[in-house]
Amino acid sequence: MDYFSTIRPPKAPNLPLGPVEYNQRYQDQFLNILRLYFNTIDNFSLQVVNTDITIDPTTFKFPNGAFHQDGVTTLSSGITNNSTTPISVASTAEFPSSGWILIGSEIISYTSKTSTTFDGTVTRGVLGSTNVAHSAGVYVTEVQGVASSTTVGKMLFNNTDTSDRVSIDPTDQTKIVFENKGLYNLQFSAQLLNFTTTEDNPTIWLRQNGVDVANTAGLQEVSPKHGSSPGATIAAWNYYVGAQAGDYIQMCWASDTGNTIVATYPSGTAPVHPTSPGVILTAQFVSAV
Repeated sequence: MDYFSTIRPPKAPNLPLGPVEYNQRYQDQFLNILRLYFNTIDNFSLQVVNTDITIDPTTFKFPNGAFHQDGVTTLSSGITNNSTTPISVASTAEFPSSGWILIGSEIISYTSKTSTTFDGTVTRGVLGSTNVAHSAGVYVTEVQGVASSTTVGKMLFNNTDTSDRVSIDPTDQTKIVFENKGLYNLQFSAQLLNFTTTEDNPTIWLRQNGVDVANTAGLQEVSPKHGSSPGATIAAWNYYVGAQAGDYIQMCWASDTGNTIVATYPSGTAPVHPTSPGVILTAQFVSAV
């Protein structure tokens, strides 16, 4: 339901002119007109307080959405440092059909998958990382990369935290779609990792309906690796975007070296901390346009 088309402000009635002398019939008619007007005001007030009383009797509902990408699984069996056979894991459900994975400090590319394996052409130690052996049970997380320094990447979203008339396009998980026309505040963060010995300066920007949005690009420095740990930084800022019903946006990015990745970083045990999703995006309706 489009709540923005159902709220109608009351309009003051045209009151009839009163007679010089008291008239009971006129007085009753006058009071009935006022009674109807005040009832209209009461009904309007109820709409402002709550657009869907059967769902939430206390709040006014605005379009909104919160989404993230955090493919995480575990290795089912150990692999040697040079194996290119299918990689067995607990589940590949939250991973794209082809792409990259991160195991420890190694990035591995794959060209196809089953429900429990990453397979096809498996290439070890890519995007500046080094191939090493891995034990069963270790975390395997999702990586979003770009094929080269001249390639534009589009950030994927596979999890919906909350959604009310803002949603992930089910046929293209790089697209966030707006059901209602309005002005929206978009906020995002991306976990950037660099496993090379050279610093990088990836650029992130916004596309709307397939067209780059002017003045939305931001440059972020990512330091080189230190020991076996990657250089890491969080890129995060916000945009105000006017959208028509059915419009969509995409978060685009590029890497100067082609090696920086947007990656989910696994949870930790010493100290205990939650998973760091590769990408987080929220959209909140601000006003009508």
